[in-house]
Amino acid sequence: MFEIWAVKPIGKDEPFAMKWLPPGPKHTRQSSGELKHEYMVGKTLDHPSVIKTLDFGTGKDGTFLIMELFKTPNLKQQIHDGVEQLHWRLEEILAAAALSVEYMHKQGWTHRDIKPDNFLVNDENEVRLIDFTLARKIKKGISKLFGNKAPVQGTYSYMAPEQIRGKEVDERADIYSFGCMVYELMCGKLPYTASSSSELLNKHLKARPQPISMLQKNVQPEFANLVHRMLEKDPNDRPDTLMEFYRELKAGRCFHIKPKKPEEKPPEDHDDNV
Repeated sequence: MFEIWAVKPIGKDEPFAMKWLPPGPKHTRQSSGELKHEYMVGKTLDHPSVIKTLDFGTGKDGTFLIMELFKTPNLKQQIHDGVEQLHWRLEEILAAAALSVEYMHKQGWTHRDIKPDNFLVNDENEVRLIDFTLARKIKKGISKLFGNKAPVQGTYSYMAPEQIRGKEVDERADIYSFGCMVYELMCGKLPYTASSSSELLNKHLKARPQPISMLQKNVQPEFANLVHRMLEKDPNDRPDTLMEFYRELKAGRCFHIKPKKPEEKPPEDHDDNV
């Protein structure tokens, strides 16, 4: 629906990222409203591991959102290249990612679409959490009792059971999604896969994921237990905050034997005479 451009203001040197909804049939009140909502959420956030949201506008040339330019592949793209390439630096990546979502929670927001696609990670292990389209205010106290049924939105492979059921969610739904992402980063596969969307959602509601230790022999048992706690069906059985995940991660480690940095492949030789 949106196009992403690198843009530079006239007379200035610093480039920015522009998320643009061009004029045309896709430019509806709803789609424009989603971009404005992302701006309204993003402008309240100021954390080194959260993408900086700078400006918003709409008019005859479409609707746009201006953000910090952080030009690097997202985690999902890097998973496609092989999770083993990430394992030697995974603890640093997960620590920064957890703190970015924890910060968002502290500001009163739940992201509702935590997945590797929404984390940009560069070679220096710097992280940026992106895409606040589905973010909602976390209801606290008595307001939780009067919450409306929430729209069933998110990415099916990472959605918490309560999110699938359309319940009003809090931080623990993001913790479930974060657990799905950690599982995928450790094992190279998602906790649940299926041949249809209904089967996939039903697995999130009722099935148990294959133990991480069966797929990743090098995992620390304590860390595997932590991830499986994040994937509990009942939110009350999960860690209460991602700070709890962060502290347990820093107190231990992901792997029994720390993975080594992969050797860089030498550039291929090309015979100019061919």
